[in-house]
Amino acid sequence: MNNNRGMLLETIINKTIKQYKENDVAIFHKKTLDIKFSNVNAKNKIDNGVIMSKSTVDYYGIYNGSFVAFEAKSTESIIVPKNNFKLHQHNYLKTIKKHGGIAFYIILFKTTNEFYLIDVTLVDYNKKLITLEFVRKNGCSLDLIFPGVIDFISSILFN
Repeated sequence: MNNNRGMLLETIINKTIKQYKENDVAIFHKKTLDIKFSNVNAKNKIDNGVIMSKSTVDYYGIYNGSFVAFEAKSTESIIVPKNNFKLHQHNYLKTIKKHGGIAFYIILFKTTNEFYLIDVTLVDYNKKLITLEFVRKNGCSLDLIFPGVIDFISSILFN
């Protein structure tokens, strides 16, 4: 049931990064998982895929000479539970920030149809959850622009 939890947000971000590329604003890529397939059957159907290593984060790229990495999170509630944040991803983002890159989360709260960008340094991994109220106070609201694009570049300029 949680397999497609972030598909709406991912679709919107993918449209956004496509628009950025087409308009020569920035280059971003969706990180793929390192998967090894152990069996291809007679009908060329791939079976037995195994994730070989943990992924870093969902997206990475470059904007205005700076390396950018971010993770996309989506929730059906007004909270994002801690288990939605993976420690290795959070630590990766903190390391990017430490070395002068730009690192953040983009969060979609589906119940209120609100998109936010929040800097990785503001997310306390030791807390059990992140609330919409906290993100409203500490993050940058992202507007959904027709046709299904969020301009996160203008928000990272102020981080």
